[in-house]
Amino acid sequence: MSDEENKLKINKEQQSQDTTEKEGINSETEQPWYMEEPARRTFFKRIAAGGGGALLAGAGSYGIARYSLEGQEVTDYPLIDEKLFKPKPQQDTILNFVSSRALNKKYPERNEQYNRLQKKQFEWINGFRDMYRKPWDNSKPGYTQMDRALQKAGWEPLNLAGSRLSANLQPNTPFNTWDQSDVEKEQYQFETKKQASDAIKSAARVFGAVKCGIARRDKRWDYDPLYDIENEKELSWKKDFPFEPKTVIVMLSSMDYDCMATAPAWTADGTAADGYSQMGVKATQMAKFLKGMGYHAVGAGNDLGSSVPYAVMAGLGEGGRNGALIAPGVGPRVRIMKVYTDFEFVEYDGPHNWGITDFCLSCGKCAEACPSDALPLPEDKNGGYGFEPSYEFSDEPGYTWNNHIGIRKFYSDAKKCYNFWVENGSACAACIASCTFNEPDFWHHFFIMAINPVMPKFLHAAMAESHPAFGYGHTNDPKKALKFWKSGEGMRTNILMKNNIGTSNKS
Repeated sequence: MSDEENKLKINKEQQSQDTTEKEGINSETEQPWYMEEPARRTFFKRIAAGGGGALLAGAGSYGIARYSLEGQEVTDYPLIDEKLFKPKPQQDTILNFVSSRALNKKYPERNEQYNRLQKKQFEWINGFRDMYRKPWDNSKPGYTQMDRALQKAGWEPLNLAGSRLSANLQPNTPFNTWDQSDVEKEQYQFETKKQASDAIKSAARVFGAVKCGIARRDKRWDYDPLYDIENEKELSWKKDFPFEPKTVIVMLSSMDYDCMATAPAWTADGTAADGYSQMGVKATQMAKFLKGMGYHAVGAGNDLGSSVPYAVMAGLGEGGRNGALIAPGVGPRVRIMKVYTDFEFVEYDGPHNWGITDFCLSCGKCAEACPSDALPLPEDKNGGYGFEPSYEFSDEPGYTWNNHIGIRKFYSDAKKCYNFWVENGSACAACIASCTFNEPDFWHHFFIMAINPVMPKFLHAAMAESHPAFGYGHTNDPKKALKFWKSGEGMRTNILMKNNIGTSNKS
């Protein structure tokens, strides 16, 4: 064979190999990448058996369902059982309670009951101290010195601002100050309510929020009374809060997809901690913006009121099985911050439906991934969705003290969740990483989001199965931590702006 013929043969073999790689064929198994794993093969068999035809039929209605990306306005949120519902004291939230020695001394039966039912010894008040004392292991991906360093670095802005306890619902911190002495005396006058709303959301975009909505202040979602864990005392809205709020501006800050995918490893807590820091920064900026226009404003993270229902009222998403807000396009991978203000010349947003809660009734991926079994499963009573908890021990008197009962939603046992945090040496977030709506910013995920409301409910389970079949949502995977620490490669030349999830609302 001549040199020319030999070169031609090599070129053809190379072209064949390139074509195989482009088409996603594994040269060893001669199968496409999406058929290599058993879960993927099972999924595609189901499609071939008939599910795929229905999926394609739903996809064909995409043109009709384009409106669904905006969501459909709803008038039946929230559903309240007035016999069960009452205001929620802030001291009965998990993070507030576990941060207060006075509250632990006042309610010793909570600790005793939990230990008796769970058959273990656990002290609420020492949890955070014990959590961050867990030694690292540099041979264990996700639990190395580097992962711990990322975690601590995420919290540092709050530490430097003296506002670390804001993550545990401490009100009136340096970031989220109640001081109103810097409110401008002259009030800026907007010509229309729409102009005012657009201005607020434009400012939110500058501050780095991925979504922003405006809700009327609703006392049902406000903690009452408030609780000051630094000074161990209750606070009153009438006597202590500096003004009468009329409006609550809600903003969402996103967390890093690849970092969150490492959950429940310490790595994931890096982006969660940074999320809390961003909550403090962005809420402070929005409050200062409103003060600069002559209106009273106080920023808040988890404190003052329950963030998820406020975000739902602001039209930013729906409540999920994991107890979090699920926002279209971002999923549950968000942190929620609020700004209470007396400014009310705005266009208020309202609750919308994207079929997310209905989807959660059939899915359950977060509950399956939860290492502490804190979330209800689809096979539980009413699918875990009702006006009061139905999880293990929820019929034990006094055990559900941390739940806000009387609202139709999914109820989780946050006590078990916190217990795992302490054992793990880090917050968990497996319920976020495993969520079917937690997707990278690819067009086909927005496509699925768009057609979800018009898909028959019986297909939701099949759609949920497609999530892990395509390699998404797996938790407790050391390879994810190794992948994350390579995710910064080429960051200066990130032409496609991967994971840049866009701006707020309609823009």
